[in-house]
Amino acid sequence: MTSDHLTYNKPTPELKKPESVTLNTKTDKELIETLKTVEVRTSDNTNKQPPTTSPTTPTTVTTSTSPMPTTTSTSPMPTSTPTSTSPTTTPTPTSPTTTPTSTSPTTTSTTTSPMPTTTTTPTSPMPTTTTTPTSQTTTSTSTSPVTTSTPSSPIVVGMEQQSESKKGLAVCFQYRTQKGDERPESYFIQQINKIIDATNIPAGSVGIPYELVIDFTSVARDLKIIDPKPNPTFGNKGFDVISDGNKIIIKGTPRESIEDKLGFCFRNENKREQKSGGDEYTYFRYPKSFLINPHPRDLWQNLPVTDYEGYQNKDSDSRGETVDYVPEKRGVFSVTSAKSLEVIAASQRGRSHAHVAKPRDDCFHFEFDKETGWNFVAVADGAGSAKFSRKGSELACHTIISNLRTNLSNLNSEFNKDLPVWITDTLQKRNSNFEQPMFSCNENIDTNKFNKIFHNAVYTAYMAIYEESQKRKAEIKDYHTTLLCAVFRYFENLKCWFIVSYWVGDGGAAILRWNEKNRVWVLGEPDGGEFAGQTKFLTMKDEITADSIHKRLRFAFCETFDAMLFVTDGITDPFFPSETAVADEQRWLEFYEQKLKSGCEEEPHGCPDLFDKTKEPQQKSESLLKWLDFWSKGNHDDRTILVVKNKE
Repeated sequence: MTSDHLTYNKPTPELKKPESVTLNTKTDKELIETLKTVEVRTSDNTNKQPPTTSPTTPTTVTTSTSPMPTTTSTSPMPTSTPTSTSPTTTPTPTSPTTTPTSTSPTTTSTTTSPMPTTTTTPTSPMPTTTTTPTSQTTTSTSTSPVTTSTPSSPIVVGMEQQSESKKGLAVCFQYRTQKGDERPESYFIQQINKIIDATNIPAGSVGIPYELVIDFTSVARDLKIIDPKPNPTFGNKGFDVISDGNKIIIKGTPRESIEDKLGFCFRNENKREQKSGGDEYTYFRYPKSFLINPHPRDLWQNLPVTDYEGYQNKDSDSRGETVDYVPEKRGVFSVTSAKSLEVIAASQRGRSHAHVAKPRDDCFHFEFDKETGWNFVAVADGAGSAKFSRKGSELACHTIISNLRTNLSNLNSEFNKDLPVWITDTLQKRNSNFEQPMFSCNENIDTNKFNKIFHNAVYTAYMAIYEESQKRKAEIKDYHTTLLCAVFRYFENLKCWFIVSYWVGDGGAAILRWNEKNRVWVLGEPDGGEFAGQTKFLTMKDEITADSIHKRLRFAFCETFDAMLFVTDGITDPFFPSETAVADEQRWLEFYEQKLKSGCEEEPHGCPDLFDKTKEPQQKSESLLKWLDFWSKGNHDDRTILVVKNKE
């Protein structure tokens, strides 16, 4: 009865060390000049200062505990003693020896291949490097004054957008500076980078609308953002990129889970006119973590039942039939022309059951007696905590309908004489003219015959379950189940329907639109316990006493109706979350005419086939079964619904 709920906590992915940068320029000289104009950022967004050195004994020891090799600067005349078959190359420059205390800045290059640590051990004024690599290691020394840094994200210079924008996920845009602004390109790049870095990129979820705003309003005097768009890879994931003033808005409904980097490729739109052959624009890409969690629905498993323990049933069931208003044998009170109803029912195993390979505990059943014109419907919800409750719900539905059908058939001739008089007298005493058509057994009206019939039927259902428990040497509480049932018939001479219902436990039942005033009758009250998930069951001893059964009976008269609904708590929990909501007439109308027909947040497509005149009842029941798979956070119990409606 109580639904289970999974919480998916997606870990925040760690940023990987950026890959080495490919520089696609014409000459090394142009490369150096370009890099001089670009402000290079470190991982903590500060510029590293080159180490200060002074000439001392040229001994350098560098040790690394990471899985990456360490490259060591050496003296002008290094001696290399490799201990593997992979060569170690050590170029010897003509510049003076560079040590950690020299005055010349040194460039240290680090690769990311998974090679063992290289350790330099000082054995003489000229250090000997001993290496045990799995691939080639290069040690180099340079005296050129080049800035050393480990950028937090790669810089791509001189790449075509058509090439760069196809790599991973990226947002591409241009920026336009004021005419005549002579400030260096690095200034504008810095402004853009600051805003991108300061933007928090939240995680999203599949199927849930996502929106991210990157606001460049603070730099609107310096530059204007134009033509933002997603690259093809990003766009195919369900995202669009638009501009609003000087803002970039990333929005969409993700179609799949994502754990990747989101890059930003941008260019100075003014540079278009500065073509000089080769690459036309300069692009920069700073990846940030981008996470779209799977939809919670995708985390549930649909496992087959491995052990039914002798009570096998189907994971789902659906059934639809057309029935006549009247008996085949025309009697005094039969109609002169045949009219028809549709009875449509569906039941689906809940996710909380499927996830742990448990069977469906709900059940429904309905019959029509062509001889007497009585209709019988029932739905039941076996308790999730009771291991044999699926058998309990099955026995409850089938046994009570079988008993009611037999007893009403035996008394049919007597009812044909007495019921019309009794109904007429009842309406006269109430002086309601169908304004207050429903009443309970507590009123001073002679309902003795139906009291006895239902008392016998409920008791018989209880005893059938009890006897089954004795066969299995189990307790009757192992078969706990709720029950909602009704019998109804149309009387032509009175031009009205006569309906008797019984309801124990949670769930809900109601008659909708019985006249032009759009009234709703709720056919009882749900039994809520002191705590969530608690309720009453047919299989409790105190529920089979005459008083308990009689107080749960409801009698109703109506000239017509749009539908009668009977549902288990797999439906009422998401749509009628409290006992007050179950009693709310307007909620029932909204559920039937809007959420069930046209769709809702839980199921946007609804079940329009249920209202389609061209569909057969069985087709409608199959569509209703699909609708029962709707997603509702925290509500994953078995779901069963039975609908009685006029055939249009």
